[in-house]
Amino acid sequence: MLALALCVPPTACGRGAPDPIGAEDPPSSDPVDLPSPSPRTDPIEAVEDCDALAERAERVADDLRVLVELCPGLPLERAQLKAALLTIDDPDRLAALIPSLDAHPELQGLARLAVLDRASLPPPSELPDPATALLTPVDDRILAAVERAYTLLADATSEENQRTRAQAVLTQVHLQALQTLGLSPGRPLPPFARLLAARALHHGRGFCRFYWQRRVAGLERSFAETELAMLELLIDLEATPHANDGALLAAERQQGRQYLQRSGPRTRIAAAARRRPEARGLDGAVLLPLVQELDRLFDHGFVDLALDRAIARGGAAGGPGLDTLVAVVTEDLRSRDLREYERRLADRVEAARRRLPSSRERGSGELDPELPVEWPDAATVAARAHGWLSVARDTAGDPQRTFAHRHARARAVLSLRERSDALLELLAGDKPTDPVVAEHAELLLALLDAHEGDSLAGLRRRVAIDQSRDQTRDASTRRRFALATREALMHPR
Repeated sequence: MLALALCVPPTACGRGAPDPIGAEDPPSSDPVDLPSPSPRTDPIEAVEDCDALAERAERVADDLRVLVELCPGLPLERAQLKAALLTIDDPDRLAALIPSLDAHPELQGLARLAVLDRASLPPPSELPDPATALLTPVDDRILAAVERAYTLLADATSEENQRTRAQAVLTQVHLQALQTLGLSPGRPLPPFARLLAARALHHGRGFCRFYWQRRVAGLERSFAETELAMLELLIDLEATPHANDGALLAAERQQGRQYLQRSGPRTRIAAAARRRPEARGLDGAVLLPLVQELDRLFDHGFVDLALDRAIARGGAAGGPGLDTLVAVVTEDLRSRDLREYERRLADRVEAARRRLPSSRERGSGELDPELPVEWPDAATVAARAHGWLSVARDTAGDPQRTFAHRHARARAVLSLRERSDALLELLAGDKPTDPVVAEHAELLLALLDAHEGDSLAGLRRRVAIDQSRDQTRDASTRRRFALATREALMHPR
């Protein structure tokens, strides 16, 4: 995991839904939610040893993540191990955690499913019935079935009915695994749940597509409930920060959203929801509005898709109008340092104006306003990361405070790793000259490279750091010329 490497010097569809892991335990002994701690419960201060860190980890999820890495020999209770599992989305770290879960096979099975661990049993000749099978707790039998399902999907000679059933089994395995985590509906998903959610959406959408093209006897109910389960899962994801989404989750957030907003799935979901009292009112309209969808697409780098979605919605009959959406998109591009795409936007808007009646430019509808989100803004996260870097600076070079130094750096990186917008905020303007930022320049540059790639915003920050450190190397010179070229809109985009 980058954070610590750098700091060293829903409802399952189908029958037989399982009980949440630890449902028989008192809630206080097996927590399943990982709320964002307040400054009062998570003060920014030096943590001198494993005992102090263990005490903080009882109320702060990020400290629990650090505890597992910095204090590997410290024994953890089952509830702590489960909470630690929920904070991990990196396959390598999950694989390293598996041996410590030997005493808790249900947790170990979930970790093995997430890393697609091979089963000790041979793959079965027949897949379990996705409409009736109980696919948790995950053990070697379930992992062998998962392996068999992936083999069928990879085999181009497999029959279509087999491939449909394979997608249905994989969907059910991941949906039921998510349910066993016991997470509260409508709450932000922790990192481990996001890893499972990405696959649940991917296989669920594949199953629904396969089934719609070629009906398979016995999967009618599974098909209907899968669409409803996908919507419930997307609602949870809409409440979850998207900055640190992996590639599959970033794609499936959008692919799943577009699938569920089609007229067919919306009609079927509404009918299924009417038959379930606890699901009444569920509809694609409960997802975040278009303005926030565009924000997410820009943050994930899907610029072309964002432009297409905006123009299509603005030019639709009864829509808010092309001019309104062009203004929204232009503001988004400029706020994210993506002005180099404005020429592409202008070309597409001009093409849209030629084919649309003039009334569509003004529109007759209204644009849905943004809805509030639960996570803190970039400035708040950046300020807390700066506070942890200050602690790391104060404890640097003191042999007796090495643990506190490592902990503070790890906490800062965890915050910035999950919020690249906060990293950009931390390095905005003249902040690279800040003594705390300057001392941790190498660490922040590594994070910038990992998250921003070749973005113009990231390039601006790199050049600013170079200038604050009086860099004259060839790499620094190349970056300055690259920045000047892109600011002059000479970059071929």
